[in-house]
Amino acid sequence: MTVAFGIQGSGQHVDGAPAPGVFGELARKAEALGYDSIWAGDHISYRNPILDVVVALSTFAAVTERIAIGAGVVLLPLRHPSVVAKEFSSLDYVSGGRVILGVGVGGEGEKDFEAVGVPVKERGARTNEAMRALRTLFNGGGTFSGQFFSFEGIEIEPGPAQAGGPPLWVGGRSEAAIERAATLGDGWIPLWVSPERLAAGYKQLPEHVVPAVALPAHVGDKRHLFEQLRKRYSGDFSEHVVDRYCIAGSPEECAARLREYIDAGAKHVVFNVCEPEDVERLREVAHAAAG
Repeated sequence: MTVAFGIQGSGQHVDGAPAPGVFGELARKAEALGYDSIWAGDHISYRNPILDVVVALSTFAAVTERIAIGAGVVLLPLRHPSVVAKEFSSLDYVSGGRVILGVGVGGEGEKDFEAVGVPVKERGARTNEAMRALRTLFNGGGTFSGQFFSFEGIEIEPGPAQAGGPPLWVGGRSEAAIERAATLGDGWIPLWVSPERLAAGYKQLPEHVVPAVALPAHVGDKRHLFEQLRKRYSGDFSEHVVDRYCIAGSPEECAARLREYIDAGAKHVVFNVCEPEDVERLREVAHAAAG
């Protein structure tokens, strides 16, 4: 299996929301450059402006033909699985079966949960149950009974283009996330992991689960990436985060670092770019590292 590469096309905008046309332009550019996927993040109420995940992915789908459209990741406990199934079945239908549905528990932003009236402490259990409900809904619907979600005689039409629905990739780096990916998912796509931690996690996954990773990346000054990440996450983290969990530096340094993740077993790498120019730069880095 060759390594696939993608970019984050929609996420937090630390300098305010860009011109609306930026999203379609980036999707067209990613496809023209040969990227395999383009992704959008998800929050309801967070630190910086962020486009709704379904709107972003629909925009990407409308202006492309080949590239996979990935949710990276939907904060699943914030939504009823029937709504998620309707949105992503429709998106998979109109895109011709190009959707990857990444899901995660969230929790780093309490306002996300306050906005929809969901207790943060329930996020793990809600996510597990919602993933099971999604499988039912993507496979023709019917009846589901759980602690948080129940329905009877529900059908989602039109159904997804992919048999069984879009693959479910699990975000998160915790042991609970790895177990969720291994038992309920089709892929594991953590953020903030070292190559060593990634390799250890992959060993716990069944063969059918795609080993992926999301990496903040910048071809250029490492300090610039660090400052951008501080604005995104308002974190108290130190600069070692860039050296441990990201790709940054000269093209040669970036390629060498990317090879560490590929050697650890990553089969799908998603670059969370620091600035628009990184889209082209990182494509060259990917060629160098995988070639």
